[in-house]
Amino acid sequence: MKATNSNFHLTYCTNIHPGEEWQQVFANLEKYVPNLKTQLAPDKPFGIGLRLADVAARQLLEKDALMQFKTWLVQQDLYVFTLNGFPYGGFHHQVVKDQVYAPDWSKKERLDYTLRLIKILAFLLPEGMEGSISTLPISYKPWFKEDKSTWELTLHSSTIHLALVAAEMARIRQQTGKLIHVDLEPEPDGLIENSTEVIEFFQNWLLPIGGAFLAK
Repeated sequence: MKATNSNFHLTYCTNIHPGEEWQQVFANLEKYVPNLKTQLAPDKPFGIGLRLADVAARQLLEKDALMQFKTWLVQQDLYVFTLNGFPYGGFHHQVVKDQVYAPDWSKKERLDYTLRLIKILAFLLPEGMEGSISTLPISYKPWFKEDKSTWELTLHSSTIHLALVAAEMARIRQQTGKLIHVDLEPEPDGLIENSTEVIEFFQNWLLPIGGAFLAK
């Protein structure tokens, strides 16, 4: 729901619930969200921040599952405007550590997963509303230690993959009018973990190299 006299959304993020399969995710939605909406937003639409593992995203794109979910959202006066695309797989284990960063942005699996999330969000996003997908800060810095060559190869591959994502979001904006953005989430030990590193990545990699790649 939107906060009073504001364009900001107050939402319920489903990443607090374990569950990698779509049926597990949907079961949690059915169990918890309608009751929360009744308490918090009985007379207006209520927003959901949806966390989908790769396997759930694949399942949601099968047959008519996505249409069925959208129908349920409309019936319940709910909407999805943001997705958590950081964890690719399970992250509710007792020990998570660096594996939540795998696959990183240098891997095609991360690209394909995010493209699936974009397709899902483009279908679910209400008209006139901005959509977002959070994602990891490129990779996990301790994996590289002092290996500068691997570090730079990772940044280059990640830049190309993010450029492809930007191109797909631009295509969706042009064809549907829907604005979706993928948001890099700085984290301690992430390959970009503070404001300076974010700016350097955009200035030295994403804009010049990603831009040149898309201009070909």
